[in-house]
Amino acid sequence: MASISPIIREERVSKGLVPISIRVTVDRRKCNISLGHRIKIQDWDDEKKRVRKSHPNSVRLNNLLQNYISKIDNYILQKEAQNEMVNFDEIKEKVFNKSITSDTFKEYSLNYLEELFIAKKFSQHGSSIAQINKMVLFYGDYAKFSAITINSIQKFKGVLKSQYNLSERSIVNHLIALRAICNKAIRDGLMNKNKYPFGGDGIIIRIPSSIKVGLNLKEIKLLEDAKIKPFTTKWHARNAFLLSFYFAGARISDVIRIKWSDIVDGRLQYVMGKNNKISSVKITSKAKGILDQYKTVKVENEAFVLPELNKPNIDTENAAYKKIRFATKKYNNWLKRLAEEVGIEKKVTCHIARHSFGNISGDKIPIQMLQKLYRHSDITTTINYQQAFINKDTDDALELVIGGNENE
Repeated sequence: MASISPIIREERVSKGLVPISIRVTVDRRKCNISLGHRIKIQDWDDEKKRVRKSHPNSVRLNNLLQNYISKIDNYILQKEAQNEMVNFDEIKEKVFNKSITSDTFKEYSLNYLEELFIAKKFSQHGSSIAQINKMVLFYGDYAKFSAITINSIQKFKGVLKSQYNLSERSIVNHLIALRAICNKAIRDGLMNKNKYPFGGDGIIIRIPSSIKVGLNLKEIKLLEDAKIKPFTTKWHARNAFLLSFYFAGARISDVIRIKWSDIVDGRLQYVMGKNNKISSVKITSKAKGILDQYKTVKVENEAFVLPELNKPNIDTENAAYKKIRFATKKYNNWLKRLAEEVGIEKKVTCHIARHSFGNISGDKIPIQMLQKLYRHSDITTTINYQQAFINKDTDDALELVIGGNENE
């Protein structure tokens, strides 16, 4: 079963223009072939799969699309009549007169990015763009997967550190992305699994330990008591931080996405953005106090508690993701200022609310209960996360030694 459909590739936008491509699907295998032309998104009619008349060359581009679609269709029919497999590289070479580059690391990585975008993994897609750009710049436009070796990766690590001045954690993130691409390339037959450069005797990826510092109850109280003009961005930033803390360290992206419809029978019930898990958290009196303030100014048809996603022109998940990223950065800037004003010397960002819950819970709550509150799939994740905040045993041991010296 084959299908041929014109598309625009929004994930490859450049200077406000997106490329027009033809997507060919045969037996669940997909291939996108660029037409070699770019247009504005608003000049594309996605329902009719054609260029709108608002584009000055719409007639020529639509004729070009139909011409290529007809040639691809003829090629596929010929292959099916001869009971032969459809070869995407042949289509590119014979129909479009394109040199075959689909097996290069660059082209494969760009397709990998597109798959992330289509799967609506916008966070991973956003971070992977810069990572893959550095990889392609290092390996070159025409490198095959045979170039991805242990030695080349070691050199790539050196470049990331010396030229880009990246932290160890950022370097690890680049290697994780590279490993994901290699794993997929092996499954697709583009990389020899015997030449796999990771694991075993190859590159071992170890996530470096990071210092997690959360606020204590006294510092949380300073934020709660801060006098801020209501319904300003600074006020929203403080409230978002506190809601994250009150909801057991909920991620800021989930806090910004809280809808009024998620509040049911005194509980917050929502689907977590990171893993699509359903979470249900009691709305404590402090959380209710914040929600009630927003309810007093709620406008009909406004779906979200915080104002960021109630604004116009947020009609796609990608647009919502970009708005959340912008709001988080904006909130972090205000939280930094607020911390200085109230006398908190620690770093305060939206994510620190999650660390603060871990810091204050410490070893007071059983690890199994913390696993439920954090919504972790694996209790090992909870143990590793909470280790940074459990200090009672070591503190008691140190006190025994120091205290013992005082009594001698």
